[in-house]
Amino acid sequence: MIDDVAVREATRTGATASASGALPLPLTGAARGMGVSSVAGTPGAVRVLVGARSRRALPALAARLRRLGARPRVLPLSGIVSARVPSGAALARALRSDRRVAYVERDRTVRLAADPFDSLDVTPGGSGIKYTWAYDEVGAAAALVAAGGGSTRRVAVVDTGVDVNHPELAGRIAATYDVSGGSSVRDVVGHGTFVAGLMAAVDGNGVGGKGVAGNTRIIAVRTAKSESTTVGRIARAIELSVRRGASIVNMSLSGPSFSMTQLRALQLAFYNDVLPVAAAGNQGLNGNPLEFPAAALGGTRGRRGIGLSVTATRPGGGSTGFSAHNDYVSLAAPGAGPGGCELGVFSILPANRSSDWDDPLSCSRVFSQTGARFAYGEGTSFAAPLASGIAALVWQVQPRLKSEQVAHVLIRSARQTVGRGWNERTGAGIVDGAAATALARVYDVTPPPRRGSASRRDGTHVAVRIARARDRTRSGRELANRLTYAVLVSRDGGRSFRVALRRRKPLRHVVSLKGGRTNAIAAAVCDRNANCAIRRLGRYRPY
Repeated sequence: MIDDVAVREATRTGATASASGALPLPLTGAARGMGVSSVAGTPGAVRVLVGARSRRALPALAARLRRLGARPRVLPLSGIVSARVPSGAALARALRSDRRVAYVERDRTVRLAADPFDSLDVTPGGSGIKYTWAYDEVGAAAALVAAGGGSTRRVAVVDTGVDVNHPELAGRIAATYDVSGGSSVRDVVGHGTFVAGLMAAVDGNGVGGKGVAGNTRIIAVRTAKSESTTVGRIARAIELSVRRGASIVNMSLSGPSFSMTQLRALQLAFYNDVLPVAAAGNQGLNGNPLEFPAAALGGTRGRRGIGLSVTATRPGGGSTGFSAHNDYVSLAAPGAGPGGCELGVFSILPANRSSDWDDPLSCSRVFSQTGARFAYGEGTSFAAPLASGIAALVWQVQPRLKSEQVAHVLIRSARQTVGRGWNERTGAGIVDGAAATALARVYDVTPPPRRGSASRRDGTHVAVRIARARDRTRSGRELANRLTYAVLVSRDGGRSFRVALRRRKPLRHVVSLKGGRTNAIAAAVCDRNANCAIRRLGRYRPY
């Protein structure tokens, strides 16, 4: 994780933002032509994602796809072109020898991570506990007090849309976008509205429940009009969320395969200091496959990752059989009732009568109050937004946190209810808003002093020295300590870096200059919290 942060920070020190203020993902060093043959045997139409090796190649690649009869969409920050081409075989022939192509892959389907829903707990067979038990279980009230009632950080809900006219979301919608174009996010499925309500439902208005993030505004990004979407649409939603100023991207969806396009989209979020949060998935009783994007976000067995993989628990913290359980689960949050599909977590439904909750085959019982609709829901889909909402409050308490540090705070402060330490059923434990905001107040966010010097030895070698540093922090805060020293090298003039050498003690290193372009060298000193001090040591051209 420290290597990733050091590379990000070194690259960001000289990067130029796009017109939207977002930083494009560095593409230098991308492989060439991966996966072209995967579509060669498809004579008919196929949805594809084409990764470019450089951003300059995007217009030409889009033009080539148009000549094949496609209507391509370009993701400029991620370096991706998505399209439905009339012939996979023709596409493979056209791109097989194209040096501008990093990869070609099918645009695969991803499904919502929700289970059947609901009934009122005041009726026979009800839960017998508060409708808003999930709000209490994650310590939202104390977290809201610590954060002053909400967060200025915006949370993107990448989902089926949102009922923006629901009274529980009055004043809570910052912006609306559909990845196909336009601003209508009418939610015919109900899933996205339910997710948004768990985070941002208005408290104290005499209607329904309350969201764990209080007065925090939502960016509604509609990526699906049914229970499924595609990798390409998710990638567009992530890039759009980054460009429009989201700090957190909530993805209550999952699929069994991972792709280069998902990797680029998630790296773009990390590179722009945006926290991705995803549902771990609901296939725990169906072979328990790894489900993505969640498995790409959580660190291995409780270690740090670039985001959070969230599994579901029952009242009191018991694990659920349907939740995915694997080495990449970060933590847990409420997402199921005491038992059966009738109960779960409580949230809002759209006004339309075509939602999943209205399906005659579901075990839900929809009810209303003053014209607004509500229900229970079950699934890791509904655990993820509880974590996202508390993450927004943590960021409000300590605005200097980086995205991966917000995730670290939630993991460190989680309340374990299944055994001790990390486990694959509940990860580090259940999200604890009170403990998380308390930890955020004392979390060390101060980087060590910058160190490093460089001197040219000859035409192709530069000597680098990084002297010993002493970690520091502010009064009343933890001291992270455990410093790491690293030399970073760029072969493209400083647009992207890699770690050439990393050690736990001061170091000397000789960098060999390579290629015909300017090499850039930087020194990094990072503490245990991944606070990295970067010093650019110079630009050198081999001769």
